[in-house]
Amino acid sequence: MSWVSLYNCTGLRSAEHVRAKALRLCFVICALLLTAPSVERAVAADWPLRGSLAPTPAYTRWDGWQFGALAGFSNMQTSSLNTTTGPVFGGFFGYNMQWDQLVLGFDLGYKYPSVLDTSTTTAQLKLVDYATLRGRAGYAVGQFLPYAVVGLAVGRFNYSNFDSVTGTFAGKDNAFTAGVAAGLGVDWAVTPGIFVRAEWEYIAFATLNGKNVQTNTGFLGVGGRF
Repeated sequence: MSWVSLYNCTGLRSAEHVRAKALRLCFVICALLLTAPSVERAVAADWPLRGSLAPTPAYTRWDGWQFGALAGFSNMQTSSLNTTTGPVFGGFFGYNMQWDQLVLGFDLGYKYPSVLDTSTTTAQLKLVDYATLRGRAGYAVGQFLPYAVVGLAVGRFNYSNFDSVTGTFAGKDNAFTAGVAAGLGVDWAVTPGIFVRAEWEYIAFATLNGKNVQTNTGFLGVGGRF
């Protein structure tokens, strides 16, 4: 074989090798061009979804039913009679509705004073127990719910009067009278379903046996939500 033939054969193989490499490179570039748009579309489609995730609210949800138990200490003032103080126990049941941080609701409460009675030498009055129906408005701040309440109350009293002329007592047991209730408080969410409560409640009862009765009570309590 001559040098010319050898050169031509070698040059032919080199040219074919270059063409093969160029063809493979062309296939690779085409494949990248074909797959790139689909990747971009997937990323673009995924981006709004990731960007639409809302941040976790910085306050607790308080909507739904709630119930709990209370214990406190009360001061009862009665016109023309002595002021008295004593422990009070009770419970509540209610419902909340929530719009962002605004919380509105109502609750029913029952309170039982262990000893709240006043007396003089001529008269005696005792608060047996009372119930309340109150509207509530609060504003959620973190795990806390400061709130105000206003509503109605119904109290049950025993009273008696001494007649100095006849030397006898006359009175009535289980005498009911209405009143108005107002108060301030704060709930603290210990867990998503359990909270503790601190509250001050004021009640002014209607005149009973010619006497005006008012109570101021501070409560501590624990409740659940569902």
